[in-house]
Amino acid sequence: MTEIEIHGTGRKVLIPSSWDEMSPEQVRFVFRTYDRCVRDGASPLEFNVRVLYHLLGIRRSLKESVLHRSRPVRARKLAENVYRLCEQCLEFMFEEEGEGRQVRLSYYAVTNPLPEVRGRFGRLLTGPADLLQNLTFGEFRHAAASLDSFFRSKSLDDLDECVAILYRRRCGTPNRAGRRVRKLDNATMADDVRTVSGIPVWQKNLIMMWFASCLKYLQSGSVTIDGESVDMSKMFAGGVDSGGGISFNWNDLLVQIARDQTVGNIERVDEEPLFTIFSLMWTNYKENRRNEKIRKAASRK
Repeated sequence: MTEIEIHGTGRKVLIPSSWDEMSPEQVRFVFRTYDRCVRDGASPLEFNVRVLYHLLGIRRSLKESVLHRSRPVRARKLAENVYRLCEQCLEFMFEEEGEGRQVRLSYYAVTNPLPEVRGRFGRLLTGPADLLQNLTFGEFRHAAASLDSFFRSKSLDDLDECVAILYRRRCGTPNRAGRRVRKLDNATMADDVRTVSGIPVWQKNLIMMWFASCLKYLQSGSVTIDGESVDMSKMFAGGVDSGGGISFNWNDLLVQIARDQTVGNIERVDEEPLFTIFSLMWTNYKENRRNEKIRKAASRK
């Protein structure tokens, strides 16, 4: 967190210095404001100022306009200070992209800032838990494939399909991952996609960036499964492209686990909790490492 002292009041305020330090409400405000500024044609500086004032708990009012007219020197100093704070405090929200060094909003956190959303006709849709912990492997696999298609095609239909897989209407019966939502069904998928098409664009963008952030973390970070710390990067070494994209073939993993008969057939594997599949992968990884050490030791004799 970054501590800032409000001049003239002595009040000190802590504001986030990373996405992980932001509350879900603050994240939603950033994305909602960014979408509004883009649609209204507001400058990047205007967006920064709105976000900074929100994080500081400062309300902009008509007094600022009066100050700019009556005390131009003081107003200029205030503007310079605000600009400097935006540059120093909000840099983590952006990343440069492409040869033209375009700056765009980034997002790197695993906490779900949108636990629930409303689609068409006000239908309440429930999303996954933090770091996708209550997704089934089938939900995860299909959502990752849809997101990968969106990154390649830039088609909103692919993004809507990804969101429709992640955010579903509630039901009374929990799945094997403990989530009380309707099962994935090809017969109802078209209706599910139409339902999420009514979600505001800024919410779809936030869902997309959050899910991509979770995917990246699950292939490079460390998670705790059944009390054991699992280094995911070891299991996915070579399975993710150098740019951090989603290139691991989850279908191959599905077939491999079904072939090993560790869980059951393909349909049964898809119903398993995502982290159960990761636990199986970690067990197989450790066993392969042990076998490799045994082979090397035998070859030296």
